Amino acid sequence: MKEVFRLEKAFDKNAGWTHENALPLVNSCLVYMSNLPKDQVRMFYCSVDLEAWEKLRKETYQIAEPIQLCNTFCSEAILRWYGFVHAPTSVIDPRSDSVRYFFDRNEYFFQPFYERWKKERYESDATGRWSLWNVISEVASVDMKTTPGIQAADIIAWSRNRETFAKDGDIACHLAHILRQVIPASFVIWDEAKLRKHHERLLHLP
Repeated sequence: MKEVFRLEKAFDKNAGWTHENALPLVNSCLVYMSNLPKDQVRMFYCSVDLEAWEKLRKETYQIAEPIQLCNTFCSEAILRWYGFVHAPTSVIDPRSDSVRYFFDRNEYFFQPFYERWKKERYESDATGRWSLWNVISEVASVDMKTTPGIQAADIIAWSRNRETFAKDGDIACHLAHILRQVIPASFVIWDEAKLRKHHERLLHLP
């Protein structure tokens, strides 16, 4: 998406690319995504206002790191959604049901999620108690240029950033809104008000 927007690398303007002929490719991806089964495909995203996060941490609010917040309310939420989708019709069978998580290379969210997965699997093996995390068969880092699912996630993430920082009338400023209309969505926006509401302060100074 950065290459499309900046007209560089694969979409170099010197090779004849413009926003007029590059952005329709994005629209084609959205049309494809919108036609996928609504009960089997859902987009998840989480945003954290980093300025608010820094401010509240200085005020001694006990808030997890932004990566942990997003993994909890996005990557882990996907796992809970998977369980909910299967629960009404069948019991999840770890021998046949499986979930695979793929992250773009050098993605900051990969290692913390991978470590959580290994921890949950170890505790399940040690205690004999089955966990929903057991259905995750793989957590891997892949090349987004050859992995369509990562490309779809890139469109979602880039669209959310544009929604946050672009001005009304800028290119693709309403792309995230369009996505939410055509694809089932779950999301969490951690702005200052929500951070204050859901976290406790360690010290209450006069």
